[in-house]
Amino acid sequence: MSLMSILLAGATLVGEPAHATIATPVRSDVADDRGGEGEQKSDEILVVGKSYGREVGKTVTPLKDTPNTVTVIERDQIEAQNLFTLEDALTATNGITVNGVGSEDPSFLSRGFVINNYLIDGVPTFSLNFPAVVPDLFFYDRLEVLRGPAGLFSGSGNPAGSINLVRKRPLDALRVQASAGYGSYDNARFELDVSTPIGSKAGIRVGAMLQDQDQFFDTAHRNRLGAFAVGSLEIGERTTLTVGGNYDRFRPAVQSGLPGIAGGADGSDGALLDIDRSTYLGADWNRFESKSWTGFAELTHKVSDRWTLRATGLFTDVDRVDIYSYIGNQPVTATNGSTNHIAYRGDSKQRTRSFDFNGIGSFPLFGRDQTLILGGDYQASSGTSFATRLSNYARIDVYNPVSPLEPPLDPYGTLPYYPVQGTGATCPTSGTAISPAPANCVLQVYGGSATDVEQYGLYGQMRLSPVAGLTLVGGGRLTWWDTTVTTLLTPTGALPAASRYGFDNRFTPYAGIVWDVTPALNIYGSYADSFTPQAAPVGRSRPDGRQIEPLTGKQFEAGTKLSLMHDRLLLSAAAYQITQSNRLYNDPDLPTSVLQIGKVRARGIETEVSGEIVPGWRINGGYSYTRTKYLEDANPLFEGISLVPIVPKHMAKMFTNYAPVAGPLAGVSLGGGLTWFGSTFGGTGAVFNTDGTVRTRSSIVRQGSYAVLDLRAGYALTPRLGVSVNVNNVLDRDYYARISSTGRGNYYGSPRTAFATLRYTFQ
Repeated sequence: MSLMSILLAGATLVGEPAHATIATPVRSDVADDRGGEGEQKSDEILVVGKSYGREVGKTVTPLKDTPNTVTVIERDQIEAQNLFTLEDALTATNGITVNGVGSEDPSFLSRGFVINNYLIDGVPTFSLNFPAVVPDLFFYDRLEVLRGPAGLFSGSGNPAGSINLVRKRPLDALRVQASAGYGSYDNARFELDVSTPIGSKAGIRVGAMLQDQDQFFDTAHRNRLGAFAVGSLEIGERTTLTVGGNYDRFRPAVQSGLPGIAGGADGSDGALLDIDRSTYLGADWNRFESKSWTGFAELTHKVSDRWTLRATGLFTDVDRVDIYSYIGNQPVTATNGSTNHIAYRGDSKQRTRSFDFNGIGSFPLFGRDQTLILGGDYQASSGTSFATRLSNYARIDVYNPVSPLEPPLDPYGTLPYYPVQGTGATCPTSGTAISPAPANCVLQVYGGSATDVEQYGLYGQMRLSPVAGLTLVGGGRLTWWDTTVTTLLTPTGALPAASRYGFDNRFTPYAGIVWDVTPALNIYGSYADSFTPQAAPVGRSRPDGRQIEPLTGKQFEAGTKLSLMHDRLLLSAAAYQITQSNRLYNDPDLPTSVLQIGKVRARGIETEVSGEIVPGWRINGGYSYTRTKYLEDANPLFEGISLVPIVPKHMAKMFTNYAPVAGPLAGVSLGGGLTWFGSTFGGTGAVFNTDGTVRTRSSIVRQGSYAVLDLRAGYALTPRLGVSVNVNNVLDRDYYARISSTGRGNYYGSPRTAFATLRYTFQ
């Protein structure tokens, strides 16, 4: 069940339950460079396509009646923009900021907070958090992004929102789709997607993909291989069983970005480097491999014309090995580009399990049908991680980088001191620390741990329409959470006792109201809660000895939605305020104590448009204004300043594609995307001594506002064969796509690139 199916369950005004028979499929309205899809053999809800009066079972449930802000990236847009990964798609999603120090572990921020709620087919899962990598979208039909707290159906998490990935399912008619693409930096990608019915009661869909590419920075290479299979079987007239799985192997280059120039001795800001975009400060031997296996089973039973039951199980195994060298957290100067290197190896394994059972349906009251969903879910994650780090073992010049040599690395701690490269030092063979430390020798720091997390909850939501045009939404969730961290390996051999953190019966409320001003226009308001488990730093606790309370988030949102063009085009606008409390700070007076006094706030406005302006002309995008600040902090100097300055106050993203459905241009498609980011900064300001001299230089780096233009064109060579060409960053704008501080974590955006795709569809 998708996130949108849950949200829209609350939006049903009349008629049958939100899960019943097969939904109307999304189809291409033109014979451009993408073939149309057959109807999926499942009862999933398709929320955006030809109409925002989306058919749900035997009823119509308008997306506009959901009192939340939701963006849907459909398969049409994924293929038109070449949004190969989740990171690509979220970079193109209104209101989302992508950042992060590690090149392969980005963070996605919404409304000033990091998103850490992930779902697959509406089932919450830990499988997309570390050590998992950013997933490829080949396995999925669409992406749904809910902005704001998602605690009702996700449990714990930041008040940022949730990301739901909806799988590809078997179609009701034979379809074979194959594509081959090639572009800049030897970027080659191949996809095969085959779906066929098996009789009248079953269907199967299988696919495979391969991508191999260099990157715009030197020596970097990526390779990805994936495959999936999904089958469905109708058991009798009312029951459907769907099973499937996928495999994803990913081998990218890894790095920690570029440093910046240190702040001035007068306390002035630092600066981003103005060097060639191809500069790569990792080692040429850097390597990384992630393998993930995912399986799922889903059983849906239609109890009656009003009620449907659904049970889903999801299982994922991830095996990840990182072996790489990266720059430390050390700025450079305009004339001296020398900075330190750190060698690292990590071996991580994770197994996750998720289960969800719910019933959704309608009942008559006040002379009209009301809707209700009740359910329970369970998520668990068991993982181990062993790692070693060799700090300051080499140096690199950012203005003339030469890869350091690969040192021996053992995450299980059997290696001794290692000489700093280029010094010729002779180092002890001891594998334990020596005091004082021998000159020009560094000791590998290593350790291992196991982390087990469990979460389960009970949830419910009712949508009540007491009078025509007015709808009240109410719901809540009870959550139980437990985390255990066990140390498996230390340099001394001493293993501390396992630490455990948990709580019971955590209640998360939700409320909303929707008023239909006209059949096309409504206004709404909603309230949502969130909570995020947190633990004190090692050696610290609350002064009263009580357990650390979770972070709590509260959001108020108000907005309006307007449906135009016979429900083909949806315009929305929303304003929100999020307050997060219980933030942890070290007690400045007690070295073993922490304080839970921190409070921050995010306020903003979001506008969005999505759908069809005229038949064949699709558009998706919007504008967001975000302002965050500290309200209460252990250091009063922080109060009033921005919480996350890397999130621009102003941001706009838009994509449009025009493919005439008739006339002399039928078969042609033209489109483009424009993203505009307001100015941002990262890092911290200078710290001054009492006499006015600088104690700690500023680590602030700033990126001015910038815009990036992308263009595309496609042509249907035959009804089954199409070709398209995408050119990104057409004007070859030079900018930093991610910034962090003067230490590291700053990444140039990609220069101008082109990618051509040949796609064949038989159906």
